[in-house]
Amino acid sequence: MTFKKTHKALIVLSFIITIALTSCLSQPEANTNTSITEAEIKIAKDLIQGSFDDLWAGGDSTKIMSYHTDDFIILEQGEIWDNERIKTYMRDMVSNPNRAKRTNKMEYISIDKYGPSIQIAYYNYAEFTQADTLVGKAKWLESALAVPTDDGWRLKMMHSTRARD
Repeated sequence: MTFKKTHKALIVLSFIITIALTSCLSQPEANTNTSITEAEIKIAKDLIQGSFDDLWAGGDSTKIMSYHTDDFIILEQGEIWDNERIKTYMRDMVSNPNRAKRTNKMEYISIDKYGPSIQIAYYNYAEFTQADTLVGKAKWLESALAVPTDDGWRLKMMHSTRARD
């Protein structure tokens, strides 16, 4: 083989190796996060705050579908709760005439968009009062997944773990 042919073969081979390595190292677009708008951040925060105000503090089980998908689940302290389990919990909660008033405040860690869904991570701080007296506090580390539906954005999944102070 002549020097020119060997040199051309090496150039072609290095070009092929470069393209092969570049394609192996790049990540597919579907797995990367996409830009989130201020409007989507507000939607995510409103879903979280509204669900806690109306459902977990207010106990209004008629509003579950305003916040959750049909197949919603929450991983709650090692248990799986669906909409029916949540509805039962709320009915028991509101039937207690001595229940404390619950107020939730969120501290958001991150709100990111992945494809069409929004992932939310936050601390949830709850205060429980009776007759304007603080009777308890709780803190959870939580996450949620919001998805667009025909009826607007809804929570598809949440995860909740008690956090230490």
